[in-house]
Amino acid sequence: MLHALIKVKPNISAEDYHRLFLNMGRNDTIAQHLKVITKEPHVAGTPENFATADYVLSTFQKSGLDAHYTDYKVLLTYPLSRSLSLTLPQGEVIQLKLKEQEIESDPSTKNAKVIPTFHAYSPSADISAEVVFVNYGTEEDYSTLRDKGLDAKGAIVIAKYGRIFRGDIVDIAAGAGAVGVIIYSDPQDYGGNRTQGYYPDSRWLPPSGVQRGSIFGENGDPLTPGWPSLPDSERLSVDDPRTKLPTIPSIPISAEDATTIMKSFDGPIAPAEWHGALDLPAYRLGRGPSILNLHYKSNHTIAPIRDVFGLIKGSEEPNRYVLLGNHRDAWTFGACDPNGGTATLLEISQRLGKLLKQGWQPKRSILLCNWDAEEYALIGSTEWVEQNYDLLFSSAVAYLNVDEAVKGPGFMLQSTPQLDDFIQDIAKEVEDPDNPGKTIYESWASSSQDSRPSINRLGGGGSDYAPFVQHAGIPGTDFTFGEDFPAYHSLYDDYMWMAKYGDPLFHRHVALGAMWGLTALKLADAKVLPFNYATYADNLELYVDTLESQLSSANAPSFVSTNPLHKSISELRKAVLQIKKKAQELEALEDGSAELRSLNDHLVMAERAFTDADGLPGSPWYKHLVYGPSKINKYGTTAFPGISDLVALVAGDEANHSGDGWADVQHQIWRVSRAISRVALVIHGELS
Repeated sequence: MLHALIKVKPNISAEDYHRLFLNMGRNDTIAQHLKVITKEPHVAGTPENFATADYVLSTFQKSGLDAHYTDYKVLLTYPLSRSLSLTLPQGEVIQLKLKEQEIESDPSTKNAKVIPTFHAYSPSADISAEVVFVNYGTEEDYSTLRDKGLDAKGAIVIAKYGRIFRGDIVDIAAGAGAVGVIIYSDPQDYGGNRTQGYYPDSRWLPPSGVQRGSIFGENGDPLTPGWPSLPDSERLSVDDPRTKLPTIPSIPISAEDATTIMKSFDGPIAPAEWHGALDLPAYRLGRGPSILNLHYKSNHTIAPIRDVFGLIKGSEEPNRYVLLGNHRDAWTFGACDPNGGTATLLEISQRLGKLLKQGWQPKRSILLCNWDAEEYALIGSTEWVEQNYDLLFSSAVAYLNVDEAVKGPGFMLQSTPQLDDFIQDIAKEVEDPDNPGKTIYESWASSSQDSRPSINRLGGGGSDYAPFVQHAGIPGTDFTFGEDFPAYHSLYDDYMWMAKYGDPLFHRHVALGAMWGLTALKLADAKVLPFNYATYADNLELYVDTLESQLSSANAPSFVSTNPLHKSISELRKAVLQIKKKAQELEALEDGSAELRSLNDHLVMAERAFTDADGLPGSPWYKHLVYGPSKINKYGTTAFPGISDLVALVAGDEANHSGDGWADVQHQIWRVSRAISRVALVIHGELS
């Protein structure tokens, strides 16, 4: 009979499905996914990482999602050989260990497949030189060193991890004339100040622990800067300076090896604030008198990587996408970074699959993204965004990122400002896993000094939100629980660490999945997208206040004015009031109406208008003029980076202090002002 073929949609509201989603969380499912994914170490480009891709693909398929993968061939690097030895003045040679200690009670630490400690993209080298201690290796630290009558020219510098991106430590050292870099994890930052024990007896990094990582400062495949690494793509040679690959070698070492090196130091005692918690009589600056011998041989090779996707098509706007993303590759086992997020993403896919079986379908499409080679340079996400840039420009609603899902207690958020209020409302619906009877919002707000949730911005380059927000101008978020993770990128980032210290009951993962998934569901189903650009305007005003203080401190000439910024922010506020009124008028319309679609398009496209085709000065890939990384710290978020970095540069250049440099600063102010005015025009929604 004909009527038997008609599929009747159950009379259940979107809100009902959202509540069902919240009640479906399973900590045992997340734990099992994590156990499977972290069974073997899985660096990008290895068979073990392709096995994790197969597992993700299979889980998406079994959940009922339309699953597929996309491969790229990109430049990756692996260590072939490395050694570090110390030649003492009397001729004795001490071989440093460069090895993390196995732990009897943790079988993963005995896995022979774990990649040796190294820095990705370090050039090969054989060098011998005296050593200079440079604290965290920031530009300010080198200034302090010069004040002490020392410099790094011709030396190997030893620096602590913790303040800036490791690649910036290497770049700043190269600019200071150093010939090599070694970086270690000081117990003051990663070892509980040597007072609380070490893993497996506590959460802290053992003295032999080493932080691996990339020192490449750009995003994406170095050989295809700005375009996707497809099989027939143009590729630069490794020696081409346009790759911006590191020019001096670097090796990460343990606190144990750092102690051996720094015990051999002479020279002045370092400033008190430079002292850490190594077992030393005093932290000295060097140089010498011992000589450090550094050998490193790298295999730079083109290797395949695989991004995996799971799609749920929208019923009304299938060409509008809400994207959830997490990377899969890890330097070792990746229980925290990143596979707690991967396991949670898989559990979300299973929850969504159950909703599909009950008749649910989102209004807009939901795309689950699992990236590869993030650890090298956000490569999987960057290549995909570069390949799909024009489609994403017109179709992406928001990108929701999770990297290190759980490090400990306490919800933390980074976002673009128009999403702030919306995410806070989501947090009012999810129970805090560490405070029964309280919502995440209540605990989050009470943890800050002014009883308002603390929210950071997405200007740093530390995870896969960067190509979406900073390159393509797509609204974004990044969710996590916990503030610090001492076993970061080490042998000890494994399932046992997570089960003992990160999240023993896996209830934080469930809560994070609730936040992440419910955010996606509400964005996919909202009649009017919950984007509040008034919050953006408030933040822009704060950034202008900070900029004015920076200009005053730099003694900027009187012709440098922030008036254009104030004027454009005022235009933005007027446009926001207009679109809020229009949204209220349209709420009564049927879903799918042309007027609602147009309104939502303006809300989505407004973020794109903060981008500029020419990008930031000297960094054209970064196109967002409000949020981007600092030139001296890729991990640090900078507001108005094109202005802020230039002010710092011009202020430090006496020869150009009153000349063209300040005119360039004013030009950058005008560029940002024009971008804000474009945003106001898009929100207003009418041609001028």
